[in-house]
Amino acid sequence: MVKEEKGFEGKIKAMITSRACACQTGILEKKKSGLRYVNCKGCGKLFKTDRDTDYCMDCERKMK
Repeated sequence: MVKEEKGFEGKIKAMITSRACACQTGILEKKKSGLRYVNCKGCGKLFKTDRDTDYCMDCERKMK
């Protein structure tokens, strides 16, 4: 356990002294994106969305 703590402290010190951004050093965890790929059922276009739909914005407008 003590070795793990010393290793972790060493990593942190190295990251701080290298002046790298925390997001690049691996200190911060990357969040999983809420976007997903969808094939539009209307036109077949492949797009990313976070909405619960199977149609692209253009086909949704045409349907309304």
